[in-house]
Amino acid sequence: MKSLSPFVLSVISIATLGLLSACGGRTRLEACNFVEIEDAEVEVDFGDVDIERGEVEMVCGDKLVDVTWGEFRQQLRIDPGQYKNNLAAFKQQVQCSIEEGSRRKQVLCTSSAVPNQFVGLNFSYDD
Repeated sequence: MKSLSPFVLSVISIATLGLLSACGGRTRLEACNFVEIEDAEVEVDFGDVDIERGEVEMVCGDKLVDVTWGEFRQQLRIDPGQYKNNLAAFKQQVQCSIEEGSRRKQVLCTSSAVPNQFVGLNFSYDD
């Protein structure tokens, strides 16, 4: 019986490891932690005007992201502006997570207004 060359064994091993890691790669959700509820603001520099909407800033895994108040109002029927000075109460009303490794710029959130239903809220990276 003929034995396989080391090169062929290496190729088979790499292919097998690739298949095993692909099959075992399950989607995981990471919880987001709310940092701040930010008011809308206008920044004026010489020749440049920057208008930002009200945003909720949160840390999701290793990402610092902002979700506009409008996303929360439209998707979850909750107004972050009502909680500007009470972040703890907002945390009791809303929970968000992010799909680890996802390329989509969305966090999955649920609220007491829409219980047991996760909806995708678009985010931007904090600047």
